[in-house]
Amino acid sequence: MTGDMGFVGSATMRHFAENHPSIEVIGYDLMNGFDIRDEQQLMDTVSKARPDRILHLAAIARFADADRDPMLAFETNVRGTRNVVMVAEKFHIPLVYASTGSVYMPISRDPPITEDFECKGNSVYGCTKYMGELFVRQHIPHIILRYAHLYGQEKRMHGLIGGFMDRIERGLAPVLYGGKQSNDFTYIKDVAEANDLALQASWDKWNQAYNIGTGEELSSEEAGRLVCELSGYRGKVEVRDARTVDPQRFVYSIDKAIRMLNYSPKYSFRKGLEDMFGLGDGKTAN
Repeated sequence: MTGDMGFVGSATMRHFAENHPSIEVIGYDLMNGFDIRDEQQLMDTVSKARPDRILHLAAIARFADADRDPMLAFETNVRGTRNVVMVAEKFHIPLVYASTGSVYMPISRDPPITEDFECKGNSVYGCTKYMGELFVRQHIPHIILRYAHLYGQEKRMHGLIGGFMDRIERGLAPVLYGGKQSNDFTYIKDVAEANDLALQASWDKWNQAYNIGTGEELSSEEAGRLVCELSGYRGKVEVRDARTVDPQRFVYSIDKAIRMLNYSPKYSFRKGLEDMFGLGDGKTAN
């Protein structure tokens, strides 16, 4: 598993430890000195371990980080992915690649978004992840998972949830940009389950791309209201102009993943927030 110490990777590692304790999962993460940009190091590691599957999660995964250093994003998300594909090809290893709904940007058709929507990306992050997809498609067998907007405890200070909570915890009014634009908020535990299902899918389900989300469409205003409710915040919300980078509507059709991977998300946005905040019996995050 490349990127095993990241947000998705650590959740997936926990999922396997809890659900498949007999399966050995070998991590390959930059924080432990393993770099997908180093083709020889990657080749040597895989040659020694000879894994049955590769789950490729390692990436420059934040928009801000990719915008700040586009060359690093290219070297990691494109050339690094190319290295993973080359190694998987050499040792005949099935490959599951973590992609993103950002490859669908800008959305030119009415959602819900299906896997046959045009892909290209309109950000450094989205473009580099889609270029990674192009390399992955050259390897047989592969599965591409296009994650929707992810949230969870380890990502608490990023995105809408993180922005709201950061200001609430500092005694400031949370800021809502626009409010009418929608998203498909997907809890990290459902994503870890989807990774598991893809890795263990029967061979007739490979060489496909799958949307991994919930199919639940929430406006930013609705999502922000739930964050305030469950955190116990009763103050005002500061509303500013919508950002041009946010799509007006983003919601997935997950029918293909349900039908072919037996994927069944367990967490609505409310239920995911409750689990993330450790809530129950009407408690709030405070």
